[in-house]
Amino acid sequence: RLGSSPRWSTSPLRHCTSQAPWPCAHMACCPPGSAPYLALDYACLGSVELADDVQYYHVGTGSVGLLVLPDVFGWNGGRTRALADEFAKRGLNVFLPKMLPPVEGGTDDDGLPPSFDNVRRSSEIVALLAGAWGAAHAMPKLQATVAAMRAAGVRKFGIFGLCYGAWVGFHLSSIVGGDELVCGASPHPSVHAELAVGGDPAALAAKCGCPWALYPCGVPGRPGGDPGMYDADGAVFMKLEERFPGQNRTRRITAMAHGFVSRGVIAGSQLAEDKAEQIKAAIRDCIDDVAAYFQAQGLMPGESKL
Repeated sequence: RLGSSPRWSTSPLRHCTSQAPWPCAHMACCPPGSAPYLALDYACLGSVELADDVQYYHVGTGSVGLLVLPDVFGWNGGRTRALADEFAKRGLNVFLPKMLPPVEGGTDDDGLPPSFDNVRRSSEIVALLAGAWGAAHAMPKLQATVAAMRAAGVRKFGIFGLCYGAWVGFHLSSIVGGDELVCGASPHPSVHAELAVGGDPAALAAKCGCPWALYPCGVPGRPGGDPGMYDADGAVFMKLEERFPGQNRTRRITAMAHGFVSRGVIAGSQLAEDKAEQIKAAIRDCIDDVAAYFQAQGLMPGESKL
């Protein structure tokens, strides 16, 4: 039950596969080969605000909102705020909450610190998902942010969840749905984090109150690859289709690794120009596809290009 902490007969680490190089990587948010932390020099367009002791980044205006739920590096990691600004430029009233108790100071006091190796230390992330980062702990902060959205005049909204953000986004969509929460979208989703609390990602998908667009990365089972559960014949996507036939979308971006949208490196002396352009183009293409999905679901104005 969402309102209570997960109950364990033994440690959640009992699910780890001991034969794997990093035993808990299959349950943590990011698979081996994922994009690492990205330090970004960026001048944000929005501001930090407060509601019921929950801080959030806010940019944009209007009655149509977007709740951006970040990855494990938190509300100011990588290009997360730049992505929020991009959706605000496209006409959405965007809210990005600070919701993860920081580890070793975190990034801007949220989530993991820049130096954290989220693959080699995956067992620590699994413990966090089963504890302080669990959905039951995140939900009051998300609900406070949704209340702030309503107070700002938002009448309907969507979710843009990155990695971990998709997992808590699925949980939120099981309790807020209908005409208010229209749809969700997630590049490199980590709904498989539900395994860390002894749950079933497909069962969670079956409870969602809105349709979703999913953009898994890489090749399942290979470095940087997201599980097959997000593909058209995967358990998570099939459950979403049972709930909302024909309203969901899945598109695997095989050339990119998990985390590329929020953390993919697109500049630097060690990066070949053609590779940088490939990642830039993939990010633009993914965001355009998400926007087209939002239009198709009636969240954003304009004619969908899907």
